[in-house]
Order: sequence, then structure tokens, then C-alpha cells
Amino acid sequence: MKAIILFFCIFVCHVVQAETNSNDNEKEMAQLQVKALFLYNFANFVEWPSDAFDSADAPIRMCLYGDLPFGIFLDSVDGTPIANRTLAVTRTNEIAEIAEGCHILFVGGERKASLPDFWKNVEFLFVLSVGEQEDFSDSGGIINIFRTEDQYQFEVNISNAMAAGLFLSSDLLSLARAVHENTK
Repeated sequence: MKAIILFFCIFVCHVVQAETNSNDNEKEMAQLQVKALFLYNFANFVEWPSDAFDSADAPIRMCLYGDLPFGIFLDSVDGTPIANRTLAVTRTNEIAEIAEGCHILFVGGERKASLPDFWKNVEFLFVLSVGEQEDFSDSGGIINIFRTEDQYQFEVNISNAMAAGLFLSSDLLSLARAVHENTK
């Protein structure tokens, strides 16, 4: 696990360094790769209860909701092993496909306006919800990815994770810029 963390940190630092020495298109591609890497690595740091899966060999289903250009990088890891399961990546713009069940759900920025109703329409037990909008983790999400001046970071709402029935590794929490609870 520590090797994954080290690789994760080295890769993100490498991509941020590459951004400073690249043209705009290369910078954009590097940023998309970082977002995909964050999402892929989150799967390695979350434990789902056995009730979250239909069977012992059911995959971890990662749903990408909205138009997400970094999805192409996650397509390349579709089917890879994560612990004793495989990763199944689904890209969709339809809530019905998400309602079938997701273990990781990334909500794209263009879906921000629908977030309050979105949480009411989809059952989120055992779902790691990830977004990149301001206040995402305060609006029901668990992990929010954001860009600071020189790097990408993430924050975690531990209350939402516990309410969703998920256990987040202390390694993941130690990498987060902020870990907070709901105050309401």
C-alpha cells in the first residue's frame, strides 16, 4: 500500500512539473491524467462492506456521470484488479445507469446545478462520491478534488463517508488536504 502512495505522490509531482514546462494542450492532458489517477487510486484506499456487492467476485463499479474528458484515461484501467475484485468503468449521462449501482461515482462539473435533487434521486449507500465543484463535500459528496495554485489536492468529508457505510484508509486521509465532518 505504501508503494501505491509513493507512486501516487511521485506521479502527481511529475505531472505538475511537466505542466510548467509544456504548452497548453500538454498541460490540459496532464491535468486530466491527474484527475484520472486520483480516481483510480481512491479505489485502492476504500473498503466496502460485503453487502455492497452482489457476489464475492462482483467488480468495483466506477461510474463517471457527465461529460468527463479524463474518462479516456480510466478506460485504460477498466478490468484491472483492485484487491480481490476488478474495476469496471462506466461513463454515462443517464441517472438510470447510476441507479443500477456504483461503488465509486464521479459527478462532473456540469451536473453541479442538479446536486441537491441528485442526492435525493439516487441511493448512495456504499458509494464513494467524488466531485470537483466548490462545496461538493459539503453538499453530500465524500471527496472533492480541487486545484490550488500549483497542484491538485483533495478534501474528504468523513461524516458522508461513514453515512455511506464506507471505511476510508488512514493512508488516504493522511494525503487529503482537509478532512472534515458535517456541522449540521
